[in-house]
Amino acid sequence: MRRPSFLPRISLHRPGFDVLTLLSLVLLVVHAVVEISGGKTALMAAGFYESVGLSRPGVLAGKGWQFLTYLFFHGSWEHVLLNCMVIYLIGGRVLHILGARAFTRIFFGGALGGGLLHIFLNPSYPLGEGVTPLHPPLVGASGGMMALLMALVSLSPDSRMWPLMVSGRNLGRGLMFATFILFLLTPGLKIPILKAVGEWLAGSGGMALLFQTSHICHLGGGVIGMLYAHRLLRPVSLKHLQRDRKRREGAGG
Repeated sequence: MRRPSFLPRISLHRPGFDVLTLLSLVLLVVHAVVEISGGKTALMAAGFYESVGLSRPGVLAGKGWQFLTYLFFHGSWEHVLLNCMVIYLIGGRVLHILGARAFTRIFFGGALGGGLLHIFLNPSYPLGEGVTPLHPPLVGASGGMMALLMALVSLSPDSRMWPLMVSGRNLGRGLMFATFILFLLTPGLKIPILKAVGEWLAGSGGMALLFQTSHICHLGGGVIGMLYAHRLLRPVSLKHLQRDRKRREGAGG
């Protein structure tokens, strides 16, 4: 007699010559090179992270490549391993459902969308004036990661998201709401009352690192993932089908 299992069957993406495996390897290899070169602290002192990390002054100075390079660098092994783990677990399902082209569009679109919101909305001093360097460079693949996650929960809103065992719909709503609230609590925004709460969390609460994270980048990436999924789920009209058929016939001719 078959025994009941209380643990869900988890299907992991099998490594191979595909965009998800290559992306994960590149993220890990890049950070390994950073550590071999002295680590983030040494490279920050040398000005390297100011060049590859995303910042408003860098973009205004014409360093447009930062919108791409920032997502390949991370602050620590914990940072890159957490991002890689989530990207691999979530990205494997997105890749299986939508394919490599859609996966690439969602990930890099989320990184771009999150980066743009960071440039326009993140405060110059996230923890307050003088507490951190002016416009600290943003690094990490979290914007693309959030895009993949929100695309998945939007495509499969009733699925249970193990290990939290909540529906995709509720997980997505909760994450986006929490991300938005954390952004509003950022002391550098100087929003009355919320600033005081953020300063207390950063000081007495010992959670300063929480506000050195670009929550607005996460929010922007999540919005891109949701929009991409909703675009796929929109009703298909006869006009759309005829237009797609003409496009395919034109490409074939």
